[in-house]
Amino acid sequence: MDWSKAKSILIVIFISLNLFLGVVLIRAISEEGISQETIDNVKKALLNRGVVVNSEIPLYNKKTGTLPYRDESIDKLGIFENFLDIEKEVLNRDYKDKNQIEIEGKKIIFQNSDKFIYKDKNLSDNISVNKNSEEVFDNLKFLFEGTDIPVSEFEFDKKEDESTYMFRQKYNDFWIFENYISVRMSKEGVAYLECRYRKTDDIIQGNEILSAYQVLIKNHENIKDIEIIAIDLGFKEHIIEDGTMELNDIPVWRVRTSNKEEMFFRVYDGEKVTSQN
Repeated sequence: MDWSKAKSILIVIFISLNLFLGVVLIRAISEEGISQETIDNVKKALLNRGVVVNSEIPLYNKKTGTLPYRDESIDKLGIFENFLDIEKEVLNRDYKDKNQIEIEGKKIIFQNSDKFIYKDKNLSDNISVNKNSEEVFDNLKFLFEGTDIPVSEFEFDKKEDESTYMFRQKYNDFWIFENYISVRMSKEGVAYLECRYRKTDDIIQGNEILSAYQVLIKNHENIKDIEIIAIDLGFKEHIIEDGTMELNDIPVWRVRTSNKEEMFFRVYDGEKVTSQN
C-alpha cells in the first residue's frame, strides 16, 4: 500500500469534515438558535484544533450598530489643575506650552488631543504587588475628580503585569476598548499613568451580527493551540484600506487567551481586526 498517498487522502478528508462541520454549526446557530447540543459541538470542533474553552461563551446576538465619537479634545487645563495641583489662572499666565508641563517632579505630556501620560518622579521605584483593583481605582477617582473624563464609567479590565492595571470605559455593558486608563502603581501611589479618552455619542445603525459561537467556528482554521479564558463584546477602532481610521468604532468580539493574547473579530463578518494597542 502507498502510505504516503493514503496519508494525503486522510488529511484531505479530515479538512473537508472540519469545514463541513463549521458550515453546519454556523447554519444551526443562525436558524435554530443556540442549543446545548450546539454549544457542545462547537467546543468539540474547537478542541480538535487544540482550543480549550475555559470561559462562558456569550449568547448575545442582537442587532448592534457602530459607535461614533465627537471631535472634542480633553480639557487640558482641567487635567493639569487636578494632577499637578495648580490653578488654571497660574497655568494660563505662566505656562505657554499646554502640551507638556512639569511641576515639582510631576509631569504631564499630551501626545495628542485625546491622549496623555502622567509621571510622578517623587515616588519610589518599588512597585506594588499588594494593591487590588479597588484600591487602584480609588487613586484614579481622586486624580480625575473634577475633570471632563468620566472615570466613574471606567471598570477594571485586566492586570497587565504585577504593577500595571488596565481600566476601560463601559457603555451599556459594551467595552470601549480605545478609551482606557493604564496605571502603574508604586507602594506610595500612582507612579505612571497613560490615558486615552474620546467623547462618544449614542450607538447608531443597528445591523445583524454573528454570535461569538459563529465567529469562533468561522475562524476555527486560524484559531488553534490556545486556551480561551474570556470572550466579551465591545467597540474598537478599525483601519480601512488606505490606512486611515473609520470615524465610528465598530463592534467586535474580543477573545482573550491564557498567555495574555487578545484577538478582536468584527461582529458583522467575523474577520480579524488588528489591534493598535
